[in-house]
Parts: sequence; C-alpha cells; structure tokens
Amino acid sequence: MGHVMLKKLPLDIQTFRELRESNYLYVDKTEYAYNLITGGRRFFLSRPRRFGKSLFVSTLHEILSGNKELFTDLWIGRSNYEWKKHPVISLSLSSLDIKSIDLFEKSLCNALQKIAEQYSITSLNFDRTPKSLFMDLIEALHKKFGKVAILVDEYDYPILRSLDNEAYAIEIRDALRDFFIIIKDLDASIAFVFITGVSSFAKAGIFSGLNNLQILTLNDTYGTILGYTDEEVDHYFKDYMQAWSEKKNISYQQLRQEIKTWYNGYHFSAHSFAVYNPFSLMNAFNEYSFKNFWIQSGPPSFLMREITKGYRNKQLRMFDIESISLDEDDLGTIDIGAIPLPTLIFQTGYLTIDTYDTDSKLYKLKFPNAEIKHSFQKLLFNLIVQDDPIAGRELLQDLKQALIENDMEKMIDILKQLFSRIPNQLLATQEKFYHAILQIFFDIAGIKSQSEYATGHGRIDIVLELPKCMYIIETKLNQSPTMALEQIEEKRYWEPFLKFGKLIILLGLSFERGSGTFDITYAMKKL
Repeated sequence: MGHVMLKKLPLDIQTFRELRESNYLYVDKTEYAYNLITGGRRFFLSRPRRFGKSLFVSTLHEILSGNKELFTDLWIGRSNYEWKKHPVISLSLSSLDIKSIDLFEKSLCNALQKIAEQYSITSLNFDRTPKSLFMDLIEALHKKFGKVAILVDEYDYPILRSLDNEAYAIEIRDALRDFFIIIKDLDASIAFVFITGVSSFAKAGIFSGLNNLQILTLNDTYGTILGYTDEEVDHYFKDYMQAWSEKKNISYQQLRQEIKTWYNGYHFSAHSFAVYNPFSLMNAFNEYSFKNFWIQSGPPSFLMREITKGYRNKQLRMFDIESISLDEDDLGTIDIGAIPLPTLIFQTGYLTIDTYDTDSKLYKLKFPNAEIKHSFQKLLFNLIVQDDPIAGRELLQDLKQALIENDMEKMIDILKQLFSRIPNQLLATQEKFYHAILQIFFDIAGIKSQSEYATGHGRIDIVLELPKCMYIIETKLNQSPTMALEQIEEKRYWEPFLKFGKLIILLGLSFERGSGTFDITYAMKKL
C-alpha cells in the first residue's frame, strides 16, 4: 500500500471547533443535527459514557451559532440549512462542584456568568440563585440577539455522583428541577433545547415541567446518532485498518471481523443498526490492539456501588444477566432510592437491546460485544473473590492448565476452591446460576468458550475450545453427573465438532448443594 497520511484520531477531543481546525478525523453526524434543529424544538438523549455525547453537543453549538465555515465539506454544509445565528447557552454539568448544595449552585451561577460575559451581557445581578440568573440570562440574550438555544450535557452527573447519599442526591435533583422549569416558563424566548445524560431519571422528577420534551433514547430514527455503524467504520477507517493489518501481519478480512466482534453490537432501539463504541474503536486503531479500553477509562463508581449492593443483597440475576427482559419504562427511567440494577446496567452501557417482542412489549438484553462481556464478567469475578482477586486469577490460570492437560481431578479441585469463595447463602438454587458462574470463570481464564450452543438436537450448556481438545459440558444441580453425560450422548451434542479433528471430551458436571454443604462431581467420556 502507498503510505496514506492518516488523520489524527480525536482520542480526547470533545470540542468540534478544535477537532475541525486541527484536522482530526470526524465521522459526519451533521445530518442528524440538521434533522433535529429543523424538525423539532425540545430533545433529550441518554447514552452511556464515552459515546460522543459531548462532541455532538459541541457540534450543535457551532451549527446554532451559525459557524458555517467549520462545516464546508460535511453533510450539513452541502444542505439547504439557513445558518441562522442563535445565542447559545451551553452547560456541561460534569464540570460543576458538587461537594455541597451551596458550591453546586455557586458553580452553576459561575458557568452562567461566563456565558453572559461571552455575549457581553453586563446587566445581570450575578449574586442571584441559579434559577433566577438562568431566567435573566435567557431574557437578556433573547432581547439582544433573538431566540436562545439551550444545550445541557451530562445533566445527571451531579445526581449520579451523589447516589451514595440519598438525601443529598434528592436535594440536587430538586435544585435541577427548579432550574429546568425556567425552560418551560420562557418557552417563547427559546428556539431549541437539547439535553444529554447517561440515565433518564423519572420525568416526574427533573423534567416535570418540560412536557413537550421528545425522548430520543429508544427512538429508531436516532438509534445511530452516536457511535459508528459498520458502514461508517468501512468508510472512515479503511486506511487505519489497512495500516493495522500490515503492521501486525494479519489479513484485512480477519482483522475486520475481530474489530466487529470486540467493539460492535450496541443497539439503542428495537430496529436500529448496531453501532461501535467510538472511544474503544479509536483507541484500538491508535494502539493497533484489542483491549478493554472502555472499562480502563474507569467504571462508573455509582454503578460499582449498586452492583456490590446487589451482590450482598443476593440479587443473583446479575450472574445471568443476558436472560433479562425489560419494558420501555424499565429501560428508560430510574429514580433515586429505587434503581433497578438491570436498568442501571443497561443505561451505563454494559447491556444493550437484543430483541423486541411486539406482543409482550419486552426488550431482551445482551452484552453488546466481547469487550463489554469480558469487562462486566471481570467486575463480577472481582466481587466473587474480593478478598484476594490476584489469587483468584492465579487459580483460573491453573484451571486452564488442568483443562489443557485433561486433568479432571485437578479441575474439580480448583472449581471447588473458586466456588468456596462465594458465601454459602449466595449459592443459588437454580441450575443456571452455576452455569453462569462457570462461564465467567472460563471467560476470565481466557478460554475460548460459548454458552447455550445451539445444535439440531438442543442447546449445549458450554463448549470449550482449547489448542488440542474440545469440551462439551452439561451442568446439573442436585442430579447425578452421569445423567448430564447421558444427555450429551443421547442428543449427540459432539457431532458439529468432529470436523475440527481434535480430541473431544464429553463432561457432565453436577453441583450438589445441601443444607450447609456443597460439592462438585463429574462424569466424563473421551471421543
């Protein structure tokens, strides 16, 4: 390949002007911006962190400010957009001081004061409450420049960071509700509103006054407004993939498939195309490697607290997370003091929509991709072995070695050690719990595995693929391992794997749980 000059990747750039003026790569989302600005007035969009919300808000800011020169070669620059200049109030609530309600309100006033200074509005009394200052600023901007555009990024940041103190989180929520009510009160002065966050707190809470707010979160039309589709990846990142393929000496097709497996798979509505997480994808292109970039940027502390709480409170659904189905209200909104864990896991990006059942109106959820599945399972594994995660991971490497060597006695011994770390009262009475925990162990150990593998005769619980052998595993609870082995034989589960020419081991595993007792037994057959 002739050496193509690759544009810089905007790994930490969230300002549209800087991105354009410094010639960073930009995946054109301006058609969505055009459709929003010309087709409606009040919008709310929630997406997980690191999904491009701030960059999109910055893009809207430049469009609404009439800065056409930044968009000449983009979709909106070639459209019939009129480029009317609006005064823009753009607030990112993640930059506010939330150590106390006074500091929160003071820093919100400071943010409004900076905007007033940018527009040379000097007539305001800056010693007022955020609500009254917001109202005065909108009115002053409207009087001087015309109808105002309001952009609020990460509206929920102050609440999410305060969830460990419920009373304070409610105080922050109420302060924000009072603040946002101004948008309703001054409707005639406002041209456009766009608000983003990670979570949708119950509409009766923060946005109770904004009854004409269009919620885009699960909207089919806007399912790919953020994140990158396969088509966009092939169009914008082709040269990056070519460079990666040459540098690492792997075929372009193989690399393309791996990128898809690792980072694609988010669905934000029932019928939209899948999208890639932009943060993970661009970091992968930057380093030419597959890593859990998203989780390395820091799992949300509020989510970690809720997961830990759920674990202690025996919310064992989290170990079988892909079996969860929720309706639109469950997916869409949460409230302080009543946050269902599956909803929070979906809204923070660890789960995505798999299918939608039109009869029951339920969304079935799944992990979006290999990166997120591995990241979430690592969180769960660290919870299970929280007394000593390093020793736990060493046990997993021993487990992998035992499987490579076909040493069943050693494998059972290691599994018993791992399960002994789970408090006895948490050991569930459903077979699928043990199946799910096993899957976590195999995944974290780095063993190629597939759960619920469909064949013509049924579903195999777990298939493991190792360099020289394959395991077909059926699990049972309080039944004999021989019964599990007979099921594998009777349904001829091994047949699809004969073509690999490897040793095939049929393995029945039985988890035996009594009153205060726990044991694991096995029955096996080699083919």
